[in-house]
Amino acid sequence: MKILIYGLGHIGGSLALGIKKYYKDLYEISFIDKDKKTIKSARRKMLRSGDLPGTPFENDSIRSADIIFICIDPSKIKNVFKKIKKLKTKKDLIITDVASTKVNVLSDAKSILGKEIAFVGGHPIAGTENSGFDHADPDLFKGKTFIQSGSIGFKKNISVVLNIWKKLKTNIIQIKPNEHDKVFSYLSHLPHALSFCLNKVALKRLGFKRIKTFGGSSYMDYSRISSSSENLWSDIFLSNKDNLIFSIDDSVDFLNKLKSALKKHSQSKVSNLIKSKRL
Repeated sequence: MKILIYGLGHIGGSLALGIKKYYKDLYEISFIDKDKKTIKSARRKMLRSGDLPGTPFENDSIRSADIIFICIDPSKIKNVFKKIKKLKTKKDLIITDVASTKVNVLSDAKSILGKEIAFVGGHPIAGTENSGFDHADPDLFKGKTFIQSGSIGFKKNISVVLNIWKKLKTNIIQIKPNEHDKVFSYLSHLPHALSFCLNKVALKRLGFKRIKTFGGSSYMDYSRISSSSENLWSDIFLSNKDNLIFSIDDSVDFLNKLKSALKKHSQSKVSNLIKSKRL
């Protein structure tokens, strides 16, 4: 069995190393990545079969793959779909992804791949603020949740993909794409947006030196994810913009109410606003 991993960043690299660790030699792993330094780093970690996009190796790897994991920014996934569609692939090829938005990806899969090529939507909840292959970890997904959301083709294809993630010791949840994107606009995309906001506002008003001197654990904990890749997160925000706008509106509404309560110097109103159930 041959697995092609398209994009060897933090998630894709961790996936490649995890499959190599937990499956030993059961799968033959190849990869495509746009960064030459990443390719060199991967070869040092015994992932020897890889090359740049646009090479003969890329086409050969797509043609011979049994499973293709696409691990790149959501908006770029459709271009990979188009490459795959143009080539003569294996009849039972399964394509899957790791994007944190699902509606757009599934829509692109349906319009480009049609019914001829199987697709299984996926999203491992395991990222960190770090990016790139240098931070790849074969045990990144251990004990984490993997969400399967949306598919094209036979149900057995879903089982094939889920079995790989189970071997990586993830907990499996299945959810519809619309619900997925709504949920993660609040649980992932909004927290990142607010963290970026906090970091920008604090830096503007206080400056780096005072933040470094006075920033305590609460600031550091909350601002931590603002060091995530701006290219990746701008892509994610745009791919789920309608849901994110809605969650931002909810946040603005809360902050306006808090501002009003503060102006009135009403402790009861402030207290009622910030009171919440402990999870």
